[in-house]
Amino acid sequence: MCGIAGYIGSKKKLPRKKRIEKCLNLMKRRGPDDQSYFFFKEKYNYLFCASRLSIIDLNSRANQPLEDDQGILIFNGEIYNYLEIKKKIKKKGLVFKTNSDTEVLLKYLNLYGGKNLSELEGMWSFAYYSKIKNITIISRDKFGEKPLFFNYSKKNKTFFFGSNVNYIRKLSYEKFQTNENKILNFLRYGYRSVFSTKDTFFKKINYLPSATNIIIDKNFNIKFKKYWNKKKYHPEKKNLYKSILILKKLIKKKFSNSLRSDVPIAFLLSGGIDSSIIASISSKIKKKFKFYSFKSTSSKYVETKNINLIKKKFKLKHEYIVPNKKENLNILNKFIQDFGFPLMSSTYLAYGQLCKKINKDRFKVLVSGNGGDEIFSGYYAHHMSFLSSIYKTKEFEKNYIDWQKKTKPFIRSKILKNFQLFYKLSQENNPTFHETKDYLKYFKKKYKYQYLKSKKYYKDKFINHLDKDLFEDSIPPQMHSIDNISMHYSIESRAPFLSKNLYEFRNSLKKNFLVRNGLAKFILRKAFSNVIPDKIINDPEKIGFYSTLSENLNLKNLKITNLILNNSITKKYLNRKLIKYKMDTKQLNHQDEKFIFSLLNIALFLKKNN
Repeated sequence: MCGIAGYIGSKKKLPRKKRIEKCLNLMKRRGPDDQSYFFFKEKYNYLFCASRLSIIDLNSRANQPLEDDQGILIFNGEIYNYLEIKKKIKKKGLVFKTNSDTEVLLKYLNLYGGKNLSELEGMWSFAYYSKIKNITIISRDKFGEKPLFFNYSKKNKTFFFGSNVNYIRKLSYEKFQTNENKILNFLRYGYRSVFSTKDTFFKKINYLPSATNIIIDKNFNIKFKKYWNKKKYHPEKKNLYKSILILKKLIKKKFSNSLRSDVPIAFLLSGGIDSSIIASISSKIKKKFKFYSFKSTSSKYVETKNINLIKKKFKLKHEYIVPNKKENLNILNKFIQDFGFPLMSSTYLAYGQLCKKINKDRFKVLVSGNGGDEIFSGYYAHHMSFLSSIYKTKEFEKNYIDWQKKTKPFIRSKILKNFQLFYKLSQENNPTFHETKDYLKYFKKKYKYQYLKSKKYYKDKFINHLDKDLFEDSIPPQMHSIDNISMHYSIESRAPFLSKNLYEFRNSLKKNFLVRNGLAKFILRKAFSNVIPDKIINDPEKIGFYSTLSENLNLKNLKITNLILNNSITKKYLNRKLIKYKMDTKQLNHQDEKFIFSLLNIALFLKKNN
């Protein structure tokens, strides 16, 4: 795990030494173990900067940029199947000088370029220069776990890139203006809208979409190319029992690979299926592991009973972290300065407290269950989309009755517990944005908002919803926040559920293997029903990792009130009286809390960058 940044282009815009040093200084959080850069010149100028968090092969020989006779590489991430890849390419007579996955990736790129990247299991953003072909390949992993941003100008022949927008801002001589349209869409549609367009909160800086390569040749011709042709949804596996056995075997193998590390590993533990599966697999690996849970003070989000069951079952070394909002405003401000982005949700302040403790306990790797919900259908909204997809068919009535009996009693959202209302809204809008009408009340009537068109992945409403959450609305903002915060505390985040193999296996299943008998994630539950306690396997309630606004910030704090009410966006576009009334009377529902927190983030972002 590292930070990367760089420049390709004309000599006129080449960053000078002071700018490079300032960029490397920013990169220390992402890579405290080493910071270095490499400059070389062909027809154009090339600058590769890297900072290293040592995870695999801790020796300095594996520091970056890494160079051999055929190529140069800077790489942020982990290749989980690097040992298998190494064994394969060694047969071609290649000699390795390190035990790192970075060198395996370098040799692999020397052999295949960007053609066979879908074979790699893991997470990455990298920049690779081929000395043989005189091309540069800049790439991002299949699910966008590792961030990569870029700015380029064909006219000026300049291309900047980095793991963080601030790295680009440090290297470039250009002053980047804040992006007001992006800010307004963030407030209007919430954090789920952030990665529905490729722009960022700074004009002229974009993010590279997942599973995409940028190829730059020696003449500065630039191409964007997808390297993963996803297998379409085709439910060929129709035997549930056989599918359960295949899934269990697949998860055990892939998850074991994703726990490869030369340093101790920490895990997040909730009371749900996903983290329980990870706990069950890790408990059989003889390594130094520790589990951490956030102990919410809100009765709505308490999972201690299920967590304690898992602790006891697998004899885990475990610790609860209790929320402490004393320094959270200062911490939030530091996050926004570090990331060049607002924080997506107040929950990530709680995640920050977990990472702070994990860093103090000297762990460098943190594993979570993110992605399990999006692949295997874990959210209440997914269940509603499933029902919508079979509405007016013979299967609907039984599934609807099962949902009413088992799942509906736990749902708090008015929309998600009313099928007819959800079905009606899903005809008009993207079902992922079912809360956004609540945000519109805060805008002045004259405000003309940009309509965000919903991308369609599949005709089937249910599968389409899962893929929209996986590739656009849910996982991208989740992983962006998780990666940034964990790296702020010099910790590598891993999410083993985000696997090509699991995704493609899901796409081979009948959809009623995912939702059945009123339960979400049905096949996942069945696959581990003899491993995880029945109380968790059969629990239909979706609590999730969530930390309320009141747990994290004191809204009576005058500094917070002034920031929210007196920034340029609030004054120009929002109903200040309504915001103040809501805050003063504490009449904030779940959606109101999300909006107020987003607005506070924007106020801090503007204060720093305007």
